[in-house]
Amino acid sequence: MSKSGQEEQEKPIVVKTPGVKVAAKERKISAVPDGAGASGGESFDDGVEAGPEEPLSEEEAREREEERLVEAFDALTDRWMEPSADGVTMADVDAFAQQFKKIPASRREECLHRALNLVPDENVMLLAGILMDKSVEQDLVEAVYNDVLNRDEDVKKPILQQIFKDRTHPCWADTAWILDVTGELPEKK
Repeated sequence: MSKSGQEEQEKPIVVKTPGVKVAAKERKISAVPDGAGASGGESFDDGVEAGPEEPLSEEEAREREEERLVEAFDALTDRWMEPSADGVTMADVDAFAQQFKKIPASRREECLHRALNLVPDENVMLLAGILMDKSVEQDLVEAVYNDVLNRDEDVKKPILQQIFKDRTHPCWADTAWILDVTGELPEKK
């Protein structure tokens, strides 16, 4: 209120930013009784209009793309959280491994651990695509291998047999030892 007892007129404020004009109104703030105002369920419009988005920096664009790839892999993982009636096909294994390889190296470990925790035994063959891919970092291959070793016997036996067939696999020696100790080492021909 001004000295004359009348409300002050709202004065427009113009903020100039290259390429963006924002108009807002200067307001005198007064005490608001409890239950009134924005906390009382009323919306608040200050008359500020959003301007056009500024182009992303290279770093922001990279981070946004990285996040998009992580979200895509997480969505694929979520799809396989429940056992599939049709089972896992080789196309599913390949798609899962290819989507994993698209993730930036700095985010692969977190995505892999999420998948290891969420993919049930019935769908664990999805992880075989990552386990058998020699271009994947060895520590990630070993993380999948250790997870497979902690799965049910019915699940891990076929995977261990497949690893044993490939003497160049980084987990071959461990697999040969496990199969030998358990008496499941294939007979030499």
